[in-house]
Amino acid sequence: MSFFKKLLGGQKKSELTDKPEVSEKIVQAPVPRDQETAEEDTLMVSPEQIVLNANVTTKDDVLELISQNLSSLGLVRGNYLDALRGREDKVSTYLINGVAIPHGVNEAKEQVIKSGVFIVQAPTGVTWNDKGDVARLIVGISAKGKDHLSLLQRLTEVVMDEALAEQLATTTDKADILNALNGAEQKVSAQLEDYAVIAEAKVVDTQGMHARPASLISERAAKFSETDIRIRNDQKTATAKSMASLLSMGASLGDVLIISAQGPEAEQAVQILSEMINQGLDNEEGQDNASYKPLAVLSALTDVQCRETIRGSAASPGITMAPAFRLKAGQIKYEENAQDPKEEAKLFSTALAKAAQQLDELKANLQSRAPNEAAILHAQKQLLQDELVLTDCEKFIVNGKTAAWSFHQAIEKQVESLRTVENERLKARIADLIDVRDRVLALMVPAVSAVDYPQTDFILMAKELTPSQTAGLQGLEVRGICTELGGPNSHMAILARALGIPAVVGLGEGSLKNIENGELIIVDPQASSIYVDPDDATQKQGREWIAQWEQIRKAEGAQKYKAAETLDGHHVDVVCNIAKPEDAKLVLENGGEGVGLLRTEFLFESSAAEPTVEEQCESLKAIVEELGSRQLIVRTADIGGDKPVSWMHIPQEENPFLGMRGIRLSFKYEDMFRRQLEAIYQTAIWQKETSGSTGLHIMFPMIGRMSEWSKARDITESVRLQLNAPKLPLGIMIEVPSAVMIAEHLAKEVDFFSIGSNDLTQYTLAIDRGHPDLCCEADSYHPALVRMIEMTVKAARAHGKWVGVCGNAAASPNLATLLVGLGVSELSVSPANVAAVKNIIRAVNYSKLQEKANKALELESSEAIMALYKINDDLL
Repeated sequence: MSFFKKLLGGQKKSELTDKPEVSEKIVQAPVPRDQETAEEDTLMVSPEQIVLNANVTTKDDVLELISQNLSSLGLVRGNYLDALRGREDKVSTYLINGVAIPHGVNEAKEQVIKSGVFIVQAPTGVTWNDKGDVARLIVGISAKGKDHLSLLQRLTEVVMDEALAEQLATTTDKADILNALNGAEQKVSAQLEDYAVIAEAKVVDTQGMHARPASLISERAAKFSETDIRIRNDQKTATAKSMASLLSMGASLGDVLIISAQGPEAEQAVQILSEMINQGLDNEEGQDNASYKPLAVLSALTDVQCRETIRGSAASPGITMAPAFRLKAGQIKYEENAQDPKEEAKLFSTALAKAAQQLDELKANLQSRAPNEAAILHAQKQLLQDELVLTDCEKFIVNGKTAAWSFHQAIEKQVESLRTVENERLKARIADLIDVRDRVLALMVPAVSAVDYPQTDFILMAKELTPSQTAGLQGLEVRGICTELGGPNSHMAILARALGIPAVVGLGEGSLKNIENGELIIVDPQASSIYVDPDDATQKQGREWIAQWEQIRKAEGAQKYKAAETLDGHHVDVVCNIAKPEDAKLVLENGGEGVGLLRTEFLFESSAAEPTVEEQCESLKAIVEELGSRQLIVRTADIGGDKPVSWMHIPQEENPFLGMRGIRLSFKYEDMFRRQLEAIYQTAIWQKETSGSTGLHIMFPMIGRMSEWSKARDITESVRLQLNAPKLPLGIMIEVPSAVMIAEHLAKEVDFFSIGSNDLTQYTLAIDRGHPDLCCEADSYHPALVRMIEMTVKAARAHGKWVGVCGNAAASPNLATLLVGLGVSELSVSPANVAAVKNIIRAVNYSKLQEKANKALELESSEAIMALYKINDDLL
């Protein structure tokens, strides 16, 4: 979130800017907003609101000067100094590049008469916070309403321009500051102006334009060397050839981007880039490593006794115990001013080439073990060719700066831009920028020495690990990782999981400082904790848990093809969720018994137009060829909600999850629905003719009432009869609470149920599963959900029908045992989770699972049910 949004309490985007209406194809630049509105929102600065070379030595001097002048200018009443001091006590108002924006606390709003500013220039600088940041241009603000927003937006442009911020902090002419702030609107408009050749594209990647999509776009754009290309997301414009610039654009799922270009290959460039974005670029989607979910049949240590317990976030599963080794952050020292620009340019070029070589080597080492994760390093390599970064470096070097100083400044500029992005996943890519920066700097500053890692087992402690540092651990004796900073979805965490290294992150800044090298540590991700200097009894338990973990890992690999049968002979089908033909091979490689959910949206999302029946058949046949006659449940397109399709131009909805999605959308676009059914039945005809049988099933999403089921069934039957195709089992997703309540009626007619635990949780608890503040409360242990599953199973059994689960709950070890105990007969998980889920089932007694499930149905809280399933020893 940018600083002016923070200042105003995080207004909605619609309150800050007017987004141009999106047409099917944009052929001209967006029309400026209404002039009257623009004048109403514009706040100008006058000469009397600026003091140059102020006689101040402390922050309090500055705040007192601002308070006095805001009062004398008639902007505030009473003593506003306490309001300014109160804000600084809560949070530092320092931004970047020597700029601070002190403003009053919310409690002092009644003192504000009118919105305005008073600007203090202090060329020698004033220490502004405990971190030692020095402010030289201080913009004091009194905020009455939102009429100062335009000034804050203009100020954003100023503070992000380091050279301009430096000029304003030292100028002796007030006109420079007045022109920068009052005239910056023209500068912003010019910056946002699109080139003549234009196309639009919609972001379809679930995680938005993070590192991987941005690297692919910048890499492709760079091939148009003689053409200038921009990509605009509303009011933020990026250089298409700069990965860092694309990241700072903050493009999220559903955003409509404007691609514009000028030059000899302009038309080809916008066409290719728009198609890339429309088709989706995120091959991390659907990968289990994209978001950590513990999958091991392993509980946390119990009754731990140790010198200190430190809690954080689980980043990679398992358990380990070894002596600690601290990775000290290297202090890279370099000069700012250079003697010979030509030599610096040569040094810089050599360092970039060497850094690229190092990243290639790291990627090659990781490729065979974790090919998807190895792509992280490819994205980092793209940063070495980033147009904006290289251009900034060249300018600095030509002006007499050292290569090291220039590269540091250029990367830091992009880091600061990225820090203003609201998407937490995009913010996590800051680590990649810093990683690349430090790699190149180390090659230019010979004094930096390599880390001398221990030759025996160790737990790596660090403030934060970069992705390449983590990838470089392969082959070392590292047994576990614990970091003060970082999150479970960082690239470092993803790589730790790929390497099989247990890790706990986010332990808190400074939390590891009291741990000595060589001190024994237990890393227990199941408890999201590390234990320092455990006693003998805890060490013994730790060794037992480690042995158990090793057995689990070996058993998963060795027995993945073995049937999932409980100790007392109850069989559970373990099948897979897939999204594209390439995934089908993974099903069999990982021991899956078929497909419990084919998300057909992948074909629709990745196309520039509706795929033809022939194209859909081709994709289905490719999957069938891998699976043979095994079960393949094809869900008809679940478009809408968080799965938009660019070519459909679905009208924007206030709440798309409660709007036109799933079967409702299929009914609205019935011809499209019929064409998809035709493709499924054509594939069934082909499979039966070539192999004698077919494993195809059809499943409808978001069924909430009998009339919807009847209509879907009747349309399907009419398509089948028209083609004289074989009959296929027809089932429905149970993901809407109303479907649960009428499950008794639905079960009389459908062939099977599949519970979509993600949506059922979301709709039952009225919690958006993607909401950053509420997602943790959307738990699958809620008594209402447990009872809904039991009701569904009971209704199905009464009519001889089976029930599967294809949401995230099926892959969680404790929830899997709860689901089986409730009578679910099929668990559909991602291919990589099959072995672990099978092991869970093979390690328990079905009769005990039933007893425990009955106890869960009597409990009144999520916490009580969770506690009941925390330890599964009583299920053996």
